[in-house]
Amino acid sequence: MFKNFFNKENDRLIFILVTMFLNFLGFSIIIPILPFLIEKFIPSPSQLAIYTGIVFSVYAFCQFLAAPGLGALSDLWGRRPILLVSLFGSVVGYLFLALGGSFWMILMGRIIDGLTGGNISTVYAYLADITDPKERSKYYGMIGAAGGLGFMIGRQSAEF
Repeated sequence: MFKNFFNKENDRLIFILVTMFLNFLGFSIIIPILPFLIEKFIPSPSQLAIYTGIVFSVYAFCQFLAAPGLGALSDLWGRRPILLVSLFGSVVGYLFLALGGSFWMILMGRIIDGLTGGNISTVYAYLADITDPKERSKYYGMIGAAGGLGFMIGRQSAEF
């Protein structure tokens, strides 16, 4: 049964699905806990929303800046190496977030994660590279489902 499942094409698909799952899992875990991490380092509790908004905005802006560059690099060096670098950058960003002893460390973690996290376009390009055009919509649906599942599980785990 599994003999036909484990082949080069399915390994690529599994890599893409896991990458998309991890992207959304990490992001959805951060959303509810970030204010609690930030509140220790701000001067006044009334400014919590402003500082949290700054951190989220900086992350989104870094992703916006990095996505075209990551796409160009993935055209040059290949999709998989760029996705691996992006995942590693997310790990480093989360380490800064976990070990951060100041607001600036938390902000730096989100900047690092944002600069290396703009990889969703690379995921879609990689999928387009490895799939037959007739089956591409099915695989795009699978990627969307993997991202949605990561978001749901991350959101649920953050509530514990």
